[in-house]
Amino acid sequence: MHNVQQRQRLIPLSVYKQELAKCQLGDNIANHMGYIFNIILYDKFGLTFRQLTNFYNKVVSRRMAWQDDDNNELTSEKLLKYCIEKKIDATGFIKSIPMSHKLYMADIGKNRAVLGATVNIDSAFLSTLLLTIPVLKETYKFSNEKINEFMKWVAFYIDSYCRKQPGCKEHYCSDQIIRQSFIEDEHWDIVAGKAV
Repeated sequence: MHNVQQRQRLIPLSVYKQELAKCQLGDNIANHMGYIFNIILYDKFGLTFRQLTNFYNKVVSRRMAWQDDDNNELTSEKLLKYCIEKKIDATGFIKSIPMSHKLYMADIGKNRAVLGATVNIDSAFLSTLLLTIPVLKETYKFSNEKINEFMKWVAFYIDSYCRKQPGCKEHYCSDQIIRQSFIEDEHWDIVAGKAV
């Protein structure tokens, strides 16, 4: 008998780069949304720093469980079904955000949009919101009215991230501006999660 060697299948570099780019889009969006969620929950809904830290940890642990392919408890379908059962129009909200704003939040520069990226960006926005809504409803007892108000504030802050101040190259809002405002006003570093 002769030895037959099987060739290992290598993933083409172009496919690998495409998948990596999709992951980076989702991470970019989730990072920006984390800052936005923190400032809204603190400023508009009065959550304390301890509650914000708890909120952040719960959403991150849910995100890790959701990304685990072996975990069938937390899937996109179940998250979407949860929102539908609770009569929360998360997909309608995501569709209402202008694509130019979504591209900016994904850190895609002007005129650099990739064919098919819009679907990935929409799914990244939706998954971030779907992972957040159950935490707000179950842990912090947000009513549907409060969830809708929360989503309106999210849209407002996304718009603030994308718009530049008149006669200036600075945007109205950014991750650094939110972090700095917590440090200056409350002496709290939201990235480190401790007092400064």
